[in-house]
Amino acid sequence: MGTFLYRGHEIFYSNEGTGEPIVFIHGMGGNSINWLNQRMNFKRYYQVIAIDLPGHGKSEAAADLSYSDYHQVLHQLLKELLQLEQVVICGISMGGRVALDFVHYYPEMVKAVVLADTFAGMEEADTARRKEIFDLIYEEDGGKKWVERVVEEMGFDPDSSIAKGFHKGILQNQLDFIYRLFIQTLGYNQRPFLSTISKPTLIIHGERDRFIPFSAAEELHHTIRGSRLVVIPESGHLPNVEQPKVFNQELQYFMDLI
Repeated sequence: MGTFLYRGHEIFYSNEGTGEPIVFIHGMGGNSINWLNQRMNFKRYYQVIAIDLPGHGKSEAAADLSYSDYHQVLHQLLKELLQLEQVVICGISMGGRVALDFVHYYPEMVKAVVLADTFAGMEEADTARRKEIFDLIYEEDGGKKWVERVVEEMGFDPDSSIAKGFHKGILQNQLDFIYRLFIQTLGYNQRPFLSTISKPTLIIHGERDRFIPFSAAEELHHTIRGSRLVVIPESGHLPNVEQPKVFNQELQYFMDLI
């Protein structure tokens, strides 16, 4: 792991392998370890970079940082520190939204985009349903109902090691921080960005994911010109963790095409 300072706050990242750079961005409450299967596989042939976004993993959280900083944190790492000219950027869930921001604000730095189980905007009913889920954070049980509901929505078997790992990992985060981050992104509409994307784009969606509806993946596919949509069977919200072999195969196929 390496570190750098963003506005005085320590940010952690991994940088492994050599070759064409691929950047992996985790989702809300996650960290760079979520991409371990991809890092181990792709570092054999590519330069693989994964970041702990502010407030996640080993990176510091601070009151003066918010979701709107995330694409700028990534730019500082990739452009200023690593001095990369162009990257393939891959994000899942909230990380996919950061990827959309990055390709919007720094299109010259992006060779191709991979968006997994993410969305650009949601209808009012879906937004209200998601807020209802996140409001469970403040139930008297200390977030237990919230985690159980999120696991169900994400399409995980509640007795699986993935669900148990998610439960343990998410509760290591400050739940107040997670809620504030969720509120910051709740009404954020990236739909106007989609029609401007001219980079090769792969959209991946786990077939059991209800946390992000499949209609969101279809919207990305229909609006981003020339994009490819892949549904990964027997997977929920985290196909990179649940079905890493299939995820890696689809990503490698995409890399071979671009």
